[in-house]
Amino acid sequence: MFLYHMFIENDSDPSINPQRVLKEGLNHKTATKWYSNSGNLLPDLTNRLRPTNLPKWIDFKVAFRADLEVYENPYYRFPVFSDKILVFNRDISSDLFAYKEDIYDGGKGRFVEGLPSKEDLMKNYWASINTLEEFLKNKPFNNPELYIFEQVPSKIIDYIV
Repeated sequence: MFLYHMFIENDSDPSINPQRVLKEGLNHKTATKWYSNSGNLLPDLTNRLRPTNLPKWIDFKVAFRADLEVYENPYYRFPVFSDKILVFNRDISSDLFAYKEDIYDGGKGRFVEGLPSKEDLMKNYWASINTLEEFLKNKPFNNPELYIFEQVPSKIIDYIV
């Protein structure tokens, strides 16, 4: 089974390029910034509501996103190589993002009307956590958000144009 990470050239950050990834590996510093990081949307809330029994390696500061399917070319492709790949419910993170949009909109509430509180959403986000293996076996939700919590070694990455 392969995972995918879309490459989008970012002129403002020259460190994000295929040559570097193919030499050093894929990590939070070399990953495409197009992907959002839901765990870092509201970091204080994320940390405050984090379940106490989680391993310390689950740290959104080092996490980066991947996909189960190809989104568009070009992209990086690599096999599942670790158990430090977790899946969350993207529908919940979309609702959490609405709270960020509301802040940018001046706090008028248009984006969050009818949504649960951000605290309840964050609790549900943490409750949605699955290992990749668990997710693939049970598919508890339709809109997965995959995070890798360690570097993908360069030797297993293919760059597809």
